[in-house]
Amino acid sequence: MESAASRSLPIDPYLLTNDQADRLDAARRTLVERCMNRFGITYRPPDLVTPFRPRTRTQYRYGVTDPADAARYGFAPPGSPRTPPRPPSPPASPSGEAGVVLTGTDDPKAKPGSGAAKGGQRVNERTVPAGGCLGEARAALRTDGAEAGGDAPVADRVNAGSFEKARRDPRVAAVLARWADCMKRRGFPSYGDPLQAGADPAWRTPEPSAKEREAAAADARCKKEHNVVGVWFTVDAAYQRQEIERNAKELAAVKAELAARQERAGAALGELPPAP
Repeated sequence: MESAASRSLPIDPYLLTNDQADRLDAARRTLVERCMNRFGITYRPPDLVTPFRPRTRTQYRYGVTDPADAARYGFAPPGSPRTPPRPPSPPASPSGEAGVVLTGTDDPKAKPGSGAAKGGQRVNERTVPAGGCLGEARAALRTDGAEAGGDAPVADRVNAGSFEKARRDPRVAAVLARWADCMKRRGFPSYGDPLQAGADPAWRTPEPSAKEREAAAADARCKKEHNVVGVWFTVDAAYQRQEIERNAKELAAVKAELAARQERAGAALGELPPAP
């Protein structure tokens, strides 16, 4: 297997896709704006700043796999930041009554929209809901709590845990050893596995150097030569199936909740139910 980009992992049905996450965010923004309008306040929630996301969960899970792309872009996928991005400044919240309606509080110690933001204030002859319009939107979509609108912790644990277990598995370790020998023959002796190769501090430059492009292309070719991605994906998926079986009841609830959250998002966005 040269690339796993088109392959699905067993945990995928229990995790949000990019489209599902974007749909939930669009629904949240719609509900917040609608709530603010009820109070006679014109407010447009700031656009979500989306970091680089692979096309699929497995596209770069095992590093670069296309020698031609690697020879052009190096280890950083096209469109991804080559140096650690600065965290974006939080958008300025409206002040005064508009801020109270949005967040449910004027207490700087209370997290906006949280349970500590009790609401109850009267603005334009209406009562501010608990958590303000932010809290009302979260309650409508049921995206409060540990997941905060994202993936369930149990699904995240299975996804991350299987990768590390597979990385240490003797079957994967064997092909990684052959990969390392292959890299040495191409003049790159210092990397124990592809993750070390991709994380070399020397590559933290605005543009990929000739040396990085050469190393990335060698990485992709050595993966292909020794079926690194095929073995790693197979072992990774096997560990996930084990964990899914162990956590079957909890993950069944997660899957049902994912579907329910999408239904709630559809209702917020005014989508019509499918015809019977």
